[in-house]
Amino acid sequence: MTVSETINSYSDVPVDVDAGVLRQKFIPDIDVEKVDAKYNVRPFPNAGKTKENLKILTLDSLDFSKYQDGPEGLQSRLELAAKLEKAITTIGFFNIINFGFSDAEYDRLASISQAILELPQEDKLKYRSGALRSDEEDRSRSLGAERGFGFKPKGYWNINAKVRDNIEFYNIKDVVHDSQLFDEKKNYPEIAKAHLPEIGNYYRFLHFNVLRKLCTLCDIILKLPEGTLWETHFKVYKDDLVNSGGGWARLMIYHGLKPDEYKLTNNTQLRGHSDSPGFTFIKGFAEIFGLQIRDYYSGEWIYVQPIKEALCVNVGDAMEFITGGYFKSSIHRVVAPPDDQKGFKRMMAIYFCDPAFSSVLDPEHLQSPKLNELNITKPDEWERITHDVWSNEKGRLFGQKKVNSVQGDEPRAVKMFGRLAERWHQVDLQQQIKI
Repeated sequence: MTVSETINSYSDVPVDVDAGVLRQKFIPDIDVEKVDAKYNVRPFPNAGKTKENLKILTLDSLDFSKYQDGPEGLQSRLELAAKLEKAITTIGFFNIINFGFSDAEYDRLASISQAILELPQEDKLKYRSGALRSDEEDRSRSLGAERGFGFKPKGYWNINAKVRDNIEFYNIKDVVHDSQLFDEKKNYPEIAKAHLPEIGNYYRFLHFNVLRKLCTLCDIILKLPEGTLWETHFKVYKDDLVNSGGGWARLMIYHGLKPDEYKLTNNTQLRGHSDSPGFTFIKGFAEIFGLQIRDYYSGEWIYVQPIKEALCVNVGDAMEFITGGYFKSSIHRVVAPPDDQKGFKRMMAIYFCDPAFSSVLDPEHLQSPKLNELNITKPDEWERITHDVWSNEKGRLFGQKKVNSVQGDEPRAVKMFGRLAERWHQVDLQQQIKI
């Protein structure tokens, strides 16, 4: 079964999901072979296995080859949901394996991503997604480089009082809408425009296939009718950007810091934070260590085992709020790779999957029997807000000096709408959840 056939088994997908169809429909005149030769599109190198002795966390893996829809697949879904519940309510991270996107397709996506991120710096600045520095951003008019369309330049974020980041990424917005992805008014670099069909096909596969299945498993955990979370928060309506679930694509690379900068940051490249969307899907193109999770039970930072074949997923703030704190938006960071992997590129494709901007971020509307059993309700101090409000406000804080110019791991505590911007979870005591 092909990717397009897998997605099209659902009757309410409002866009094309076949790369060939998308190419013929929207960019038939681009000579892809000629563009690839011009930008040196080539295989992306994997890293060798590290020989360093690291404390490693191997995430629970959900095998989606076992997922079956329909009455005959109920037992398989129940088993997957039971495995998911422990991870999603504690550390907030897990892997998905065997989910239907082939290794060959991933290798192609890695080659395309590499070529886009290798564009000359002067070209990247023509297509940047925000200001050169986070603190220079006019947040009343701009989403900022974090969520804007285009390239985030190196040094945009403040890591701590003395060091700025050395991370680059390229954002593509609203990938689940044809009218947005292929908008002729959008200013794409040539190499990116030539490969919008392949890029769009991958992220649409994540949204309409992987996310949809994941929502069903979450419904089972919450004892809701299957399809509830999808219908209420993540379903896509053609050209309706307010009431559709969606998100944005990111192609990202960590260049690493200088030795003296690593000393100043205690080897940190991207400080601890949680993500604002519903879920984040991360696909690393090389098995390089760097991602660390703040352990839910001990507060200790632990390396996550990178697995090239797996899709690494973490819970975002939106799903934590929608479930009243039962699902955990994990605190994670990126540190220097082991010495024997520092010569390799740490590059990845990320999908930040948002619930609809109109989604209300509290558990009252769900009426979840599971949350009722646990006496989990909306805390009184939480203001009633929609996802676009939370996402916009949190985006304004990330990487700014007033939050990050501190010693140690934790940024300054900032409360918004009765909720801490970063919650830095520890074990809940008898479900008396403090966030």
